[in-house]
Amino acid sequence: MDIKEALTHQGFKAGDSAELSGWLVDTDNGLFILGDHFPEDYFFPYRIRIANDDIIYPILNKIPTLGGGRSLLFYRTIVQGNIAKPISTDMEIDVRKIFVESNRESGLYDEVNVSQEIVQGYVNKFGSYKFSLRDPLRDWLDDE
Repeated sequence: MDIKEALTHQGFKAGDSAELSGWLVDTDNGLFILGDHFPEDYFFPYRIRIANDDIIYPILNKIPTLGGGRSLLFYRTIVQGNIAKPISTDMEIDVRKIFVESNRESGLYDEVNVSQEIVQGYVNKFGSYKFSLRDPLRDWLDDE
């Protein structure tokens, strides 16, 4: 089910299973799945937040990141999980499985292992992931 369709679906309750598809993107507010659209727009209004957003660690470990710009990720994705918050204006999903089209336009999706044990290992080592928008005009050489 596409994100726009999920947001207009009236029957979701907290805990319901769902399979959603769209664009995976990281923002300063966390990890989101955006509805299908073109051209790519990080601020596309149809979006669902990923509740367990520390899954970004194994995703970044497996999927190539984009250079520069507002996000490290902007890839087609399919997620399976449970609705954490069914409110259409603030919907969230707790992801159990995620598949990412890491080679764009290939139509082939790679599964990223986002098991609790793997994610918790990253969190134990690095802490909860710190989301922040990258300033595309800032020089990465200035980072300390």
